[in-house]
Amino acid sequence: MPLSPNPERPNSAAGLCASCLYARAIESAKGSSFLLCQRSTTDPSYPKYPRLPVLSCPGHEPGSKPYP
Repeated sequence: MPLSPNPERPNSAAGLCASCLYARAIESAKGSSFLLCQRSTTDPSYPKYPRLPVLSCPGHEPGSKPYP
């Protein structure tokens, strides 16, 4: 699923990840965009790259500046 052209600001197609404090946009060398769940670094129950859109997540925390 394509994300927005700006990897720092994923679009709403990501579901809850679009506004989550722990989501980080990653762009591959080939130009593909992915969302990394930073909770996965400390809790293995969270997938590193969740399937989008994420509609339910017990670890979701809105960021201070939600993505559009």
